[in-house]
Amino acid sequence: MPSETSIANIAMRLTGTQPITSIDEDSDRARLAKSYFRDAVDQGLNEYPWKWALVRKTLSASTIPPEFGYKYQYLLPASCVRVFWVGKDDIQLSPTQPWERENDYIVTDIEAPLQIKFTCRRESYARMDQYLADVIGAALALAISQTLQGSDTGVDRMRAMYLDYLRTAKGHEQLWQNQETDSPKSGFEQAMGF
Repeated sequence: MPSETSIANIAMRLTGTQPITSIDEDSDRARLAKSYFRDAVDQGLNEYPWKWALVRKTLSASTIPPEFGYKYQYLLPASCVRVFWVGKDDIQLSPTQPWERENDYIVTDIEAPLQIKFTCRRESYARMDQYLADVIGAALALAISQTLQGSDTGVDRMRAMYLDYLRTAKGHEQLWQNQETDSPKSGFEQAMGF
C-alpha cells in the first residue's frame, strides 16, 4: 500500500540513500523528498492517463467568454494535472473541433456541456498501483539526483531508470483495459525521440 513515505523511500533506494521513517521526519533526506514530492507526482501523472488518477467530468461553460479566438471557456477542476480527452455527447472532439488549455481553462468553439478525462491529484496514495508509485518514486529520485549529484552521470542514470519504470508501468496499465490502444508518448519521451 503506497504512501508518501514509501514512495519517497523508492527514491532513497534508487539514489543509494538511507531510507526515511517518515516524510515528515526532521532529516535532510526527508525535507529534500518532501520539497520535490508534489512535482514528482505531477510529473508522473502528466505522463499517461493512469486509471488510478483518471477522472471524467462534464463541464459547464463559464459565464465570461474568452476575449477573442474562441467562443467558450470551461474552468478546469483545481486537481487537474493534464487533460487527455475532450468530447461532446461521448464522442471525442475531432481535429476540426480545436480546443486548447489556457491557464485553468479549456477554450473552444464547442457549446456546453463539454466532457473531459483528466489525471488529477489525489489526497491518498493508499490505492495507487505499485507500478505508478515506482514511476513517481523514480521521478523523485531524478529530481533529488539533479540536486545532489556532482556529475551528469548520476542524473543520466536516474533519467534512464525513470524511463524504464515509465515504460514498464505503461505496459502494466494496459492490462487494466480490454481495448487495444497505442499509449500516448509523454512529453519527455517525445523530446528524447522515443
